[in-house]
Amino acid sequence: DPLMDLGTSLSYWAQASDPPAYHQLPFGPTAAPGMLTRQEIAQRYLERSGRRAESLVFYYAFGLLKTAVIAQQIYYRFVKGLTQDTRFAAMIIGVRLLADQARTSIETSSI
Repeated sequence: DPLMDLGTSLSYWAQASDPPAYHQLPFGPTAAPGMLTRQEIAQRYLERSGRRAESLVFYYAFGLLKTAVIAQQIYYRFVKGLTQDTRFAAMIIGVRLLADQARTSIETSSI
């Protein structure tokens, strides 16, 4: 489903209004002044693709949780000694931040 892909893409997009901790995730300069918001990106996508979405929150929250699962898997591999990259030790923090972002999105009905 292309909207699932949109939600996953949006999960990697931090914006200025996100909590400060969320900006620590390595998502690049998406929150820099002048960058589009997630809502603006989604609206452009929907307009140009001709698709409709009943609830962008569903797709965004799903994307966040999907990304959290990937981070959780990487963290698990690190904890079990299946990978030695010490950067992965902090992945659990990212898992929690992504889950918190999903919860907040659902509670506020916003992306």
